Amino acid sequence: MLAACTALLIATNLPSAHAQKWTIDPSVAVESTVTDNVDLVSSDRRRSDWVNQFTPAVSFTERGAHTQFQGSISVPILVYLRTGSENNYVAPAVNIAGTVEAIDRWLYIDAAADVSQQFLSPFGAQPTNLSSATQNRYTAQSYRISPYIKRSLADGIDYEVRQSSLWTDANATGIQNSGRAFTNEVSGHVGREARPVGWRAEYNWTDSDFQDSRGSETLQIGRVRGLHRPDPAVEVSASVGYEDNDFFFTQERGVTYGAGIRWHPNERTGVDAMWEHRFFGASYHVTADHRTPLSVWSISASRDLSTYPQQIASLPQGSNVSALLNSLFSSQFPDPTQRQSFVDQIIRERGLPATLNSPVSLFSRQTTLVESFNATAGLIGARNSIFFTAYRLRNQPVQSPENANLSQLLTDLLDNTQLGTNVVWSHQLTPIARFSAAADWSRTTANSEPNQVTRQYSLRAVVSTALSTLTNVYAGVRYQDSNTDVFDSYRELAAFVGLTHTFH
Repeated sequence: MLAACTALLIATNLPSAHAQKWTIDPSVAVESTVTDNVDLVSSDRRRSDWVNQFTPAVSFTERGAHTQFQGSISVPILVYLRTGSENNYVAPAVNIAGTVEAIDRWLYIDAAADVSQQFLSPFGAQPTNLSSATQNRYTAQSYRISPYIKRSLADGIDYEVRQSSLWTDANATGIQNSGRAFTNEVSGHVGREARPVGWRAEYNWTDSDFQDSRGSETLQIGRVRGLHRPDPAVEVSASVGYEDNDFFFTQERGVTYGAGIRWHPNERTGVDAMWEHRFFGASYHVTADHRTPLSVWSISASRDLSTYPQQIASLPQGSNVSALLNSLFSSQFPDPTQRQSFVDQIIRERGLPATLNSPVSLFSRQTTLVESFNATAGLIGARNSIFFTAYRLRNQPVQSPENANLSQLLTDLLDNTQLGTNVVWSHQLTPIARFSAAADWSRTTANSEPNQVTRQYSLRAVVSTALSTLTNVYAGVRYQDSNTDVFDSYRELAAFVGLTHTFH
């Protein structure tokens, strides 16, 4: 944590030839909620409550000649009138990232800090708001510092060497100290771009060490790729390599081989696909993106190894509405700071969420095989906005059959499939008033017997109006329903009112 924060301070205080440009937007929000099932438990045990939430926050960006710095910090404080000491808590959310160009066009330092509220199990309650109290929620933290060197040379040759240190902490009652981990990653590549023929050699080594574990897991792989560009918009590749992995319960090593294609006919459309044979079978990564002046579409699918620290460090995993809108308006607003301000204004004025729903990242000290699919669409009209996402994610522990009995409990927890979808619609009622509605559905199924299932639904409707250009008030209702054979099934109905104000 200290290293990451130090790097961020360095990134924003190095002298530069040009003045730094800072944009700082502090804000405050107040929300009051009345609920008939504050703990999200079965009907025979449910209790009503009045919850008050106070959230000071600040977002900021900085761009200088050799530095970039952006982030947001919010500190929701929740006070429960009836259940008081049982549920009162603070739910911090931090997302900060910075880059410094320490040596001109050669040495760089990236650093990031992220603190967010996550769910321990996809079979447990996953409320779409903070006012619902649940033991399934915990605070996830990650801090990263990543110095690297990169340079482009003559004749299309470039290289990069990077070392990343990642500290993660899953602060949950059920995890205790086992949530703390340190991950060290070393990666690099050297290659020549396709003109029309090129090549690339790359290497990646990752070591993850949990605080209370005996030993660590180490993954390493090296590849050589051949590149060919038959057309300016198309590039194809073929690769061969070797991997050597030391897991807790098994070792896996062997030759890899694969192929890939990139198609980018213009700045609005792109398709990237890669397939590779690994020790666990097929590995693939596919992304397809397209945007028009008023819409953005994205599809991604992958099957690959992942560790819990890597998943936490890449949060939020849901479709980031801000990122989608940044992509949508990238041509209209080339300046990143100006574009982000415009995007923030749209999200605020139209009552859009920061992220769309996503699968739960499962805590595990073991590397898992993750198979995922995600599709997202967003449309922005004069009076209406709609965002839609659908996902499927399967987690499977990496272990050999002869060692399966060593971790059967772990297998039962991790081997599951999550399906989900949600839609958010916003409608401008008048120049200063708007209506927004959201619907969410998810299903989690255990892939091993007895195939336990959890189904969750939620509906939310909000009417808001602007008191001024900086102040909004809103009122709404929500309904949540969970049907499960693992934990408590529950239903909840709640009403809420709130106010947000941004200071300039």
